[in-house]
Amino acid sequence: MNAAYLYLQLYRLFDDATPVPFDCGKACGRACCRGDDSGMFLFPGEEAVFSLLKPDWASVEYSDLTYIFDEKEYRVPILFCKGSCDRYQRPLSCRIFPLTPYLDKNGRLEIINDPRAKSVCPLPLAFSPEEYERTFSDNVRKTSKLLLFNPRIAAFLEAYSRYLDEFEQFYKQEDI
Repeated sequence: MNAAYLYLQLYRLFDDATPVPFDCGKACGRACCRGDDSGMFLFPGEEAVFSLLKPDWASVEYSDLTYIFDEKEYRVPILFCKGSCDRYQRPLSCRIFPLTPYLDKNGRLEIINDPRAKSVCPLPLAFSPEEYERTFSDNVRKTSKLLLFNPRIAAFLEAYSRYLDEFEQFYKQEDI
C-alpha cells in the first residue's frame, strides 16, 4: 500500500477528534505550535506525504534518533513548522499530541501522555490518557494498532519507546 495514502486516510480520523472539547490552544497560548526549534517525529513512510504536499510552512530534516529494520539503520525524519499550518496537513504526531504510542519492554502497546509534552502542554499534567475525549483516545489507539502491523513501523516504535524511556528518566532527574 502507498504510505502517503495510508497516512492521509489516518489523518482523517483526527479532522474533528481533539483531546478536549474546547480549543486547548487558548489555555496555553498555542505552546505546541510556536514554530520554535522543536519538531515532531514523522512515522516511517510519512515523509512521503510531505514530499507530495510540499507545505511552505514546514521543513523535514533528519533527527539523531535511529532504528534498525531489515538490517538497515534509518534516521527518523522530523518535521519543523514555522508556527502555523494548515490543520489538515499536520503530521500524525501533531494530530495525536499530547498522546503517543508506546511499546513497553514486553512489546505491548500502551497509549501514554508523551513525556516531552509535560514541559509544553498543560493537558498531560491534568489528564491521564483515559480522561481525554473518548473519540480522540480511541482513534489514537486504533491508529497505533493499525500501524503496528507494519514491521518497519513496529521497529521504529520500539526505538522511539526506548527514546521516551530515556527522556522520562531525564525529566524525573530534573524534578529532583
